[in-house]
Amino acid sequence: MKRENEAVPAMKLMKRLIATGLGLLLSAVMLCAAPVFAQELRHVAEVLKQTSSDSVSFGPVSAVPPLCSETTGGPGCKFSTASGGGGIGKIVEGAGGTFTWTSETTFLLAGVVTPSGAHDASGAPTGFCSPFFGPEHWVFEDGSTIDLNRQGSLCCAASSCSGGFRTANPLHVTHVSTIITGGTGRFVGLKGGGERAASAPGATVEEQVWELPSVPED
Repeated sequence: MKRENEAVPAMKLMKRLIATGLGLLLSAVMLCAAPVFAQELRHVAEVLKQTSSDSVSFGPVSAVPPLCSETTGGPGCKFSTASGGGGIGKIVEGAGGTFTWTSETTFLLAGVVTPSGAHDASGAPTGFCSPFFGPEHWVFEDGSTIDLNRQGSLCCAASSCSGGFRTANPLHVTHVSTIITGGTGRFVGLKGGGERAASAPGATVEEQVWELPSVPED
């Protein structure tokens, strides 16, 4: 009788070991069956060209000195907004496809412009850079879209610059950082951003890194 009683704890221990082993085995099977999501980063390069002109307005409007006219500007203006223009673009590396784009850009003026490097014989600056920001919207041939925010600077690239703040000239350069804020169609869930540079007259060249939506690996 005593030997039979001694066998009971041993049986219980054996059952626990078997149950534990089965639990570990099931956990391993479930982990193997669960999908593993892969993140894809893709280098993309685009070329953009403006084909329609912007409508420019100034603000805040002031009828007392320093003056600021909504249509012609003036020394009292603190910003200008360019909207309504757009153009065409093409992805030349990383994805492919053509698109049209529209944008709205706000340029900051009074108190924030900085010398561009252009100067007269005495060394006084004759050209300046203006910081700017604004959204941009791309529409591809299949209806898919990408939305971006831009932030950068526009600098007069001539020895003589026009405009009340001397940031404008047919010759200018821009340096811009972009971030993707959304997408539709085949670009749902797209993230990323990049850097672009442009000179006028000429096209805008941008390099971006896209973070594509995660997909299950086989």
